[in-house]
Amino acid sequence: MAPIPDPRPRTVLGCALLVALILASACAQPPPALRFDSSRLQIQNQTERTWAEVEIWLNDHYRVQIPSLAPTQVAVVPLDVFVAGYGQRFNPKKQVVYGIEVSVRDGAARVAVLVWGKGKKKY
Repeated sequence: MAPIPDPRPRTVLGCALLVALILASACAQPPPALRFDSSRLQIQNQTERTWAEVEIWLNDHYRVQIPSLAPTQVAVVPLDVFVAGYGQRFNPKKQVVYGIEVSVRDGAARVAVLVWGKGKKKY
């Protein structure tokens, strides 16, 4: 009569793999708060406070405003909706993104919360 195989080695290996998977996912870095590609910009509020009066500056003089951004909320903004002071639109097919600054109202002052590349010029 053949001996019955012991199921414990498979169970131990399965548990070890499950624990390793849980630990790997728990230690993973959160996604970046600011991401963009050739056609759109994504901003995620990774703080615990709601952002009010969000201003996003692109290449120092193109701007978009968002009324508010709740914690963990993601705003997706097409690059061609950014507008300069005289109404010129950013053209992602002809222009390069070299700087992004996101600022929010914190009381009476504006606070830059995210900066990528060259931020907005300080006059």
